[in-house]
Amino acid sequence: MVIRIGTRGSDLALWQAHHIADAISDLTGETPEIRVIKTSGDRIQDVPLTADLGRSFFTKEIEDALLAGEVDIAVHSLKDLAVEQPEGLTLAAVTERASASERLLVRPGVADPSQPELPLPQGARVGTSSPRRRRRLHELRGDLQMQELRGNVPTRVDKLRKGDYDAILLAAAGLDRLGLDLSDLECFDLPVTQLPGAPAQGALGVQARAGDDAVLDVMRRLEDPGAEATSRCERLLLRELGGGCNLPLGTHCRRLEDGDFHLFAFLFPEAPGSSLEFDGRGDTPESLASQASVRLRPALTRPLEGRNVVLFGSDETPRLYHELCAAGAHAEHVACFRAVDVEPGSDDLGWIGASDCVMFASRRAVDRLVALIESSQTALSDGALLLVPGASTRKHVLRAFPGHDVEIGDPPRSEGMGRRAVAAGATRVALLGAVGGNTEGLRIVSDAGIPGRQVAVYENRARDEQPTAIGDAVPIYLAPAAVRNIPPEQLGAARVIAIGPTTGAALEGRVPFVVAERPDLTGILSLLEPTS
Repeated sequence: MVIRIGTRGSDLALWQAHHIADAISDLTGETPEIRVIKTSGDRIQDVPLTADLGRSFFTKEIEDALLAGEVDIAVHSLKDLAVEQPEGLTLAAVTERASASERLLVRPGVADPSQPELPLPQGARVGTSSPRRRRRLHELRGDLQMQELRGNVPTRVDKLRKGDYDAILLAAAGLDRLGLDLSDLECFDLPVTQLPGAPAQGALGVQARAGDDAVLDVMRRLEDPGAEATSRCERLLLRELGGGCNLPLGTHCRRLEDGDFHLFAFLFPEAPGSSLEFDGRGDTPESLASQASVRLRPALTRPLEGRNVVLFGSDETPRLYHELCAAGAHAEHVACFRAVDVEPGSDDLGWIGASDCVMFASRRAVDRLVALIESSQTALSDGALLLVPGASTRKHVLRAFPGHDVEIGDPPRSEGMGRRAVAAGATRVALLGAVGGNTEGLRIVSDAGIPGRQVAVYENRARDEQPTAIGDAVPIYLAPAAVRNIPPEQLGAARVIAIGPTTGAALEGRVPFVVAERPDLTGILSLLEPTS
């Protein structure tokens, strides 16, 4: 049986078709036949890639040929293939997945590594037709000029060389597969946490007719289970969000050593600076995609449209501000205090290094310890137990100190961390936090006869500015220092939201309040939605 392969005629599509053909030949001993089919995406080169072009812009004609029996399989970049298969067709195999990264190609002499976020000069012209890429680049660098870029991969690279653009963005997988000589250009692979690729980027999908058992049996032998599972997770998320290949969704799923899956995803709405992010793990692709869709859907449904909120916190604009904007709220951020670094004395630095348990009062404390370790002023004992007041800080610590046990206090505040330290059998405890911060956890440790010490690594200093009347806006306090510096009594609000139990404790006995256990949109969405 000679299998007929339908494909587009671009260099990359032909490489992919020949790659699958070689694999089939190795399995069956028969050399497949390759047939080139021109698609709408190949014919229409003068319009932007927008959602109204349809979900099968690069695949419909090939699928029609497959349904008509003119070819037996079709090979696609899986990111271009609609999640819902046409009746009569099935995704027969997902083969080994290449890099899912985005690669920034820059003309010689143009790159500027001193620029924040991206190594491009102010006002650089960047070519891309992807809504996902355009919106994320605009978030990272509002000064960049986004320009349409169409054509196959070699054509796009040639346009860059001719000076039509200062830089272009392409999928690293396509460039690697073609083996293009890019030695005259500067190339930068962007971290997936900065710009995740499209769902299933880097994977190849093989389509076949449902019920064509002979062909399906061969295709099953080509499947890579790991690539199938991670790409399925990303495509399930795309389906749950109701989007096609032009939904500005970036994803990256990977299989962890313990068998679970980790997914990082961004959804980029039209409003600059209002993307939503998901970073989590699950035991199946289905459960993880479901978690992520709940987290990201507010950017599409905008459930807080018309709601007014004011956030009281430090001088650093919190991620929550952008998430509220993404969900449709009119948000204002009031910086009522600023954190200033404090340098611990040599005794305190030595105490940290000798402690088998370190408690962090905040994410700021985590960052300060990282800086102190990087400057060789102190160290973290191997095997030290790290205790945190909540899930957000725990995630921050896990990234900063992989390999250490990290536990949340029970309850998730200072005294809860103290109880955890006692239960774990700690022999020496360091609490890193702000000058004058909550030391209830250390009191519990001391009562148990365990030596403990507070090490102040920063100080929260009040700002002089005071807020004006907030009208019907809902005040959200982000930290106990915000409660101290702007008394909630003066706001005249009927209800106050506190982020985290420690902030809630600072509000006790002062005004009516509710506590959001999570410092993100998911944690406060139900608290902000109108109640009947």
